[in-house]
Amino acid sequence: MEKVNYYDLIDIEKKIQNPFSRETSFAKIKKEYGEGFTIFYDMGNGIALFVRKITPNKDLLLYEKSQVPGACLIFNLGSNINFAYKDEKEHILRKNHFFLELASNEFYCEIPLKKNQAFISIFIGTKSDLFLKIAYKIENIKKYMELAFNQSYYVLGNLQIDALQSELSNDFKDENYFEDSLKSIYLESKITNLLHHTIEKISKSLNDKSSISLKKDRISSLERAKEIIMKDYNSKLSIKNIAYKSAINECYLKKDFKEYYGMTILQMIQKRRLEVAKRLLKENFSVKEVALKVGYNNTSYFSKLFFNHFLITPNNYRKELNNY
Repeated sequence: MEKVNYYDLIDIEKKIQNPFSRETSFAKIKKEYGEGFTIFYDMGNGIALFVRKITPNKDLLLYEKSQVPGACLIFNLGSNINFAYKDEKEHILRKNHFFLELASNEFYCEIPLKKNQAFISIFIGTKSDLFLKIAYKIENIKKYMELAFNQSYYVLGNLQIDALQSELSNDFKDENYFEDSLKSIYLESKITNLLHHTIEKISKSLNDKSSISLKKDRISSLERAKEIIMKDYNSKLSIKNIAYKSAINECYLKKDFKEYYGMTILQMIQKRRLEVAKRLLKENFSVKEVALKVGYNNTSYFSKLFFNHFLITPNNYRKELNNY
């Protein structure tokens, strides 16, 4: 198996210098190693985003070093990832899961990449001094960082990516967002929101022994509730009705749904409606028709929700589609 450093794996195609020390780098995977791309977005405040989509054309052993101590939230959107560290211990990050990786100034890690198997991940890196200030809710975080300095790394959690995390990270895979100054600022809000939500999620998982992850008897009801929302999004759904169909108490449904999926029932209904609406607009329906099809009788209210979610009005979105 060929061993390759991350920086030898890529060709940087373009760099964009943004105001206030922001920087964006776009790179392609070298043809000799496979295909894919990477995006690096430095917010200039101690926080950076890394987006990687790599499909190797042969088995590779990817290795990385870092002399900058800090923390990295790693979200795995592809196949299982096997991380091997200096102490020869391995940590498997499953598909659609994430963990927190703390690193010293002598960090080293190896990741085997399999031929034709996509490696898709999102990293949010934060410098150690800043991270210790914003991650204070994680009990014993200073102790964990000390352990990282003693052994070059420390890994916390291996939790499932929830619906809110998935939604927040969805636009990170679009290069166009990073090239537009206004949209990149919008993405920064998503990055910080994702960082905040994930720290809260890790904190709750570590500190609260009564976490939802332990309530296995309710998970099937919560997943049934989500299925109802995905299918009947355009109906007049009520919490009472969803609870009845999901065989769960209303109070438990409201509390556990937010904890399990990272958003309220109302937020998920709205998100589902807007995602379907965006697809319907591509099919040349009028804005009014789309609003009615997804469950909104008031077109103005629908347009307001659409703009708040996608930063573009449905009318302008249709115009953009017609220009292509």
